Amino acid sequence: MTQRLLFFLCWISAVSFLPAQTADETLLFAREQLAAGNKPLALKTYQRVLFFSGDQYRDECQRQLAALYADQGDFEKSAFYCDLLYQSADTDSLRYEALFSKTGMLMLQNQYKKALLELFSLPNNLPEPWMSRKRLYLGAAHFGIREFDLARADLLPLFAASDVQGRAEFERLMREAKRISRKSPKIARVLSMVLPGAGQFYAGDIKNGLNSLLLNALLGYWFVATGISYTFVDAAATVTPWLFRYYGGGIRRAGEILEKKKEQRLRKVFREVLIKIER
Repeated sequence: MTQRLLFFLCWISAVSFLPAQTADETLLFAREQLAAGNKPLALKTYQRVLFFSGDQYRDECQRQLAALYADQGDFEKSAFYCDLLYQSADTDSLRYEALFSKTGMLMLQNQYKKALLELFSLPNNLPEPWMSRKRLYLGAAHFGIREFDLARADLLPLFAASDVQGRAEFERLMREAKRISRKSPKIARVLSMVLPGAGQFYAGDIKNGLNSLLLNALLGYWFVATGISYTFVDAAATVTPWLFRYYGGGIRRAGEILEKKKEQRLRKVFREVLIKIER
C-alpha cells in the first residue's frame, strides 16, 4: 500500500512539471482527429476541451459531440448535447439547429410525440429556410404517429403551387399511406383462426401464408390418418399439441406480421414523399 502511494505521489509531481497543452492546441488536435476519421479520439478530445476551456469553445464542442454521439448511434447522449447547445447558444440560428438536431434524434428513436413537443416550442413566424424545415419535421413526426391528415397539411406547402404533378403524386402517396394504415391486426388474427395462413395473405406475406396453410393441412391430415389407423384418442394425444402450437402460433404471428409489413410499407411511402419534396 505504501509503495503504491509513493508511486502515485511521484507521478503527480512529475506531471506537474510537464508542459501543459493549451485549449487551442487541444481543440486543434480534436479537429485534426475528426478530419482524419478518428472519431472516438476526437470525441474524447472535444469532451476534454469542453471541460477545461469553459465557454471559450463551448458551442463548437457541444455541436461536434452531439454529431459524434449520433454517429455512434447513441441518440440519448446526442440529444443531451443538443439540449446544452440550445440553452447556451448565442444566436437564434444555432439554437434552431440544436433543436432540429434533437428532434431528429427523437424521431430516430420513434419518439414522435416528444419530437412534436420540441417542434411546437419553435416560433410560428420562423424565417426561411427554418420554416420549411419545421414543416418537414412536423410532417415526419405526424406521419410517424399515423396522423396522415396533419402530415399532409404540414408537407403540402413544401410543393410549389405550380408543381401540379408533384402535388398530385404527393396526394396519391398520402392516400396510399392511409390505405396501408387501415389494415387491422385483429382482422389478420381472425382470418387466421378461420383459415390458417389467411391472416398472412391479408398482410401481404404470401410465403408465410403458404407455409402456415400447408403445415396446418399436413397436421390435420396426420390427425385424421392417426385416428383412422389407431383411435382418435391416440390422434388427439399425438397430434393435437403440435396442431395447437402451429395453429395458435400462426394466429399470433398474423397480427405481428401485419404490423411489421405496415411499418415497412409506410417507411417506403415516406421515403417516396421525401424524394418528391427534394425534387
